[in-house]
Amino acid sequence: MFSMGVGGVYGLEEVLRNLDMMENEIDEAIDEIAKETATEILDGAVENVNGPDTENLTGLGQPYPVGVITGTLKRSLKIKKVGKNKYKVFADQNVANYAWWVHEGTVKMEARPFLDDAVKNVMDTRKYIEIGNKIIENILNR
Repeated sequence: MFSMGVGGVYGLEEVLRNLDMMENEIDEAIDEIAKETATEILDGAVENVNGPDTENLTGLGQPYPVGVITGTLKRSLKIKKVGKNKYKVFADQNVANYAWWVHEGTVKMEARPFLDDAVKNVMDTRKYIEIGNKIIENILNR
């Protein structure tokens, strides 16, 4: 693999180039895993708030689904990249300023922690491992 010569070790530059390429692929894979996991959490949160039209309904089971009149809470759910390999899933307060009260509850309304429960579901079902395995397998099969 390597050979010594007057100028140094032959083949070392190629190995270093390959290591740089691997590092880039690993960074891309980690970012993709984080993004796909965040997307899975977002999908779960949307499902949690995607209840029936409740204008004329009463007595729905608690805490889900969160009733839907306008769909604003669902539209407020977003993903944002916040750093290298880091994403956040959140309810945009500029879209649905009441999201926090729905999530945390009030003295008169039971909490409906649609985001926390979505995270818990992804963690409990180990969906993030499935996502990671799929992405790594795709990279290895290139």
